[in-house]
Amino acid sequence: MARKDRFDDEAIKNIHIKNPYYNIPEIMSLEEKFGVRTTFFFRTIYENGSYLDYEDDIQSLIKNGWEIGLHSDPSSVENIDKLKEEKTLLENLTKQKVLANRVHYLKSNSELPHKLQSLGFVYDSSIKKFRDTIELDDMNYYKIDKLIEFPITIMDAYLFTYMKIDENDIIGTFARMLKMGNEASLNNDFNIVSILWHDNVLKMKGGRMYEKILEYLTSQENVKIVRGIDLAEIVNAVR
Repeated sequence: MARKDRFDDEAIKNIHIKNPYYNIPEIMSLEEKFGVRTTFFFRTIYENGSYLDYEDDIQSLIKNGWEIGLHSDPSSVENIDKLKEEKTLLENLTKQKVLANRVHYLKSNSELPHKLQSLGFVYDSSIKKFRDTIELDDMNYYKIDKLIEFPITIMDAYLFTYMKIDENDIIGTFARMLKMGNEASLNNDFNIVSILWHDNVLKMKGGRMYEKILEYLTSQENVKIVRGIDLAEIVNAVR
């Protein structure tokens, strides 16, 4: 309730019925509406709760074509054994290999990519160089040995804090991002922007714009929304 000003009146009115922070089914429904599939990153270490609570969600996501990645704990970055343990715990729920990683709070260091590669990860998306602007350095991809790194171009939390973007200017911000990427011609065949949108913001002011974002992006002829692993396969094919 200390954060109730972030939500609209309807979410607060129904708070005893619906947890406004839990929106995985709603995200799935929105993406299904626009015919897209994305990647969901799940933690295995929670301060108040258990990753096992998401077993049904994870199975539903996988069954219906979404990708599951590991949202690894910041404390695991320095310790390959902890990373391996987290990956194994999540794979016990997915019943398949987890190939994607993103560190909670975007903590990273120069050794993390080598640890991830040795554990069988195909790609990581834990890097964002700029918090208050959209820059080319946070677009496209780069490779560290065989591991692909997809830097984060836009993250919801940064839009409303460091960037101070008003809800009514979110679509305009996405339009400017696409224009920047297209004009830069980072790749002869395609450019990449990576969007991080938390499910727990879907009922919040600003975060509730996700449907409009999907509507806008899917309306652009030169934009295709894909899962991280699909993008990694494209990158590896052209290298």
